[in-house]
Amino acid sequence: METSGSLTGHILAQGWADTPAERSSNARVMIVLAAALGLLVAISVLVVLLASDALDGLMGSVLNG
Repeated sequence: METSGSLTGHILAQGWADTPAERSSNARVMIVLAAALGLLVAISVLVVLLASDALDGLMGSVLNG
């Protein structure tokens, strides 16, 4: 243990605390973000397909008279 009386020596003598809880928390956050991104992509594809069908129907009725 550092006994010089300096604040830096005291802080360095304490060392680093183990933080395994943060790693599992980070993994959970990444899983939630990946799921949200997948859901967003699925909704976007659905909107594009529905908009495409709607525009095809609109253009078909305009062109056919």
